[in-house]
Amino acid sequence: MLAKLFSFWRGEDAAGPLALYHAGDTEQAERAANERLASAANDRDALLTQAFLLADRGRGKDAAAIAERVLATNPRDAQAWLAIARAHSMAGRRKPASEALQAALLRDGNDATILADVALLALAEGQVETAAHHLSRARGNGRRLGVAHRELAAILLQRGQLQAGERELEHAIAADPRDALAHANLGALRKDLGRRDEAARSFERALELMPQLSEAAYNLAMLRIDAKDWPAAATLLRTYLAQQPRDAEAQYWLGNALMGQGDAQAARAAYEAAVRIDSHHERARWGLAMAQLPAIPMTVEEQQQGVLAFGEQVRKLRAWCRTHAKGDAWQAVGAQQPFFLAYVEENHAEALHEYGSLCVELMEGWARKVKVPKPAVRRAGAKLRVGIVSGHIQRHSVWDAVLRGWVAHLDPARFELHLFHTGGVQDAETRWAAGHVERVVQGLGDWTAWAKAVSDTQCDVVIYPEIGMDATTVRLASLRLARVQLAGWGHPLTTGLPTIDGYLSAEAFEPEGAQQHYTERLHALPRLGCAYRPYGTKPQAPDLSAWNIAPSDRLLVAPGVAFKYGPRDDALWVDIARRCAPCKLVFFSGNDAHARRLQQRLRDAFASAGVDYDASVRFLPWQPQPAFFALLQRAEVFLDTVGFSGFNTAMQAVECGTPIVAWEGRFMRGRFASAILRSLGLQAWVANSHEAYAEKVQQLCEDAELRAKVKAKIAAGRDALYEDKGSVDALATLLEKLAG
Repeated sequence: MLAKLFSFWRGEDAAGPLALYHAGDTEQAERAANERLASAANDRDALLTQAFLLADRGRGKDAAAIAERVLATNPRDAQAWLAIARAHSMAGRRKPASEALQAALLRDGNDATILADVALLALAEGQVETAAHHLSRARGNGRRLGVAHRELAAILLQRGQLQAGERELEHAIAADPRDALAHANLGALRKDLGRRDEAARSFERALELMPQLSEAAYNLAMLRIDAKDWPAAATLLRTYLAQQPRDAEAQYWLGNALMGQGDAQAARAAYEAAVRIDSHHERARWGLAMAQLPAIPMTVEEQQQGVLAFGEQVRKLRAWCRTHAKGDAWQAVGAQQPFFLAYVEENHAEALHEYGSLCVELMEGWARKVKVPKPAVRRAGAKLRVGIVSGHIQRHSVWDAVLRGWVAHLDPARFELHLFHTGGVQDAETRWAAGHVERVVQGLGDWTAWAKAVSDTQCDVVIYPEIGMDATTVRLASLRLARVQLAGWGHPLTTGLPTIDGYLSAEAFEPEGAQQHYTERLHALPRLGCAYRPYGTKPQAPDLSAWNIAPSDRLLVAPGVAFKYGPRDDALWVDIARRCAPCKLVFFSGNDAHARRLQQRLRDAFASAGVDYDASVRFLPWQPQPAFFALLQRAEVFLDTVGFSGFNTAMQAVECGTPIVAWEGRFMRGRFASAILRSLGLQAWVANSHEAYAEKVQQLCEDAELRAKVKAKIAAGRDALYEDKGSVDALATLLEKLAG
């Protein structure tokens, strides 16, 4: 036998029209009321349902007449008095509404629907505490009660009473789980409090209940952008823009999401739309310039045109900023960066000088506004105070290749190191660093706090190891926070910033005449320029059969991220697959749009050449280091990327004894693996043409004895590449010379 259901208000049928109305199901309530009245013209619940519906529709006079008809039969009917109050309230007649509510309260002071209306009226009159008191007594659920809790929450949040506001929103949802606005407001509050997962769930529920709730779509899109879920963000922003097409900020963020997806063409259209709506939207103009550079160009022509268009757009942007930009135009600096320019094998010094000069001009406006102090003069007799500003004081390629060796070997008797860790990740390497330097500064949040921290430290030299990889470092580097400011090869491309005095590279990386590739003074440290420390990782072999890689397949590991593979080199990978069959060219990817675009471009190239892509190519998920080491040990050849080499991956191949075929590019960023091989006396495996590269890979694949000799030579010489303290000593001498 089913338990009997009770309504939270008294005297009504829990399945009847009045209960349905109070629960918020107005359509079903009206249908049920009409059905009852057809057979019983004086049905009390049906009549009062009609009265409430009429009041909601602005027909207060008709609503009151029906309620009075019920009162004629039972003057103590609290719901009838509530209907009259509602009719007056909807017409803006507060005094008679209040009188009717008092009559309803007198007859049933515990009815949650009455208490809800009393609270709403109190809120309308500014009596917040009175409203809160009445709501604290209300028990049960219902649409009107949920609205009252939601309205009280809005006022509490405006007052800054966040905890109380959150509690009221939770009461609102408990009273009416289908209140989309309450879910959306709770999501907004939790987003502001940094509880992003909870916020996302609230926004998702709000949109399930009310798909047209544009504010929830926008807020959820911002969370998806924070999580780099670009497809979801783009979909949500398009939903929002369908209802709010004149929102320039939303168009701007849509452009960012589309760039994240690798769709530069659509991103440009979004940025252009933002500028049409708001011609002074500096960040959209900035984004439009950066969006000329596609992450994964599908053709050589698209890539080349992008470089030309970037230079032209930056020149236009700089001219526009000089005549039209407002005082806060500096906010655009770093919002997007020409990151993908580095992956085009050309000299970009001229274009980046234009870009860097624009960054500095805008940031100087901010510096004048807040009165950034001039850098301090070096203190006589004191240790040289060196600041290192990086988002990667943690296990990361920049830390592993460059920074760790500096921290380990710069003499603390001569240098006082201050690390400014602008990134959000902390790990064992972060903790190790803290024990080897004067201090590690972390968690300051906004970039302006970082600027103050660096300035207040009064460093003699500030080093930025990877300018161009995040917004904070490019903004800081565009300021003059120390008398001597240097960049490093963590992002191996000139910065173009007039505020950067020197660029730290390595003799082994740089071709003859390399100074012309830099706007800074080039300082090439000896050999590889770093004190690299091997990982010592124990390999752990993954199950290759899970990716349909057979024991008989020749394994060729291509370890670069997707945007390292330019379209002009697609034919090289096809040629290698043809020469070395049966083989598997192993690329790596996350579940990201860049990798998907590269896969499609490679598939098209293989098809055009009549080579079976599926028999020759595998894209594996990014592997944990033990599995990556096992793949390197299993591989016949490590395939260096063309034009933008990988230092850390090549050094890991050396540690595993894996034969490398290297490309020697025209610029430092394309010469890491070739420099390593030359240091080992293995220059025979360095190529500078597609034909030579493919021939060398084929030789190693086909000759096991030759591979064994190469492996032996790597094993015999690799220790000389590690822990090169002499390169750090050279850095120490350079720093003291520059600081004067």
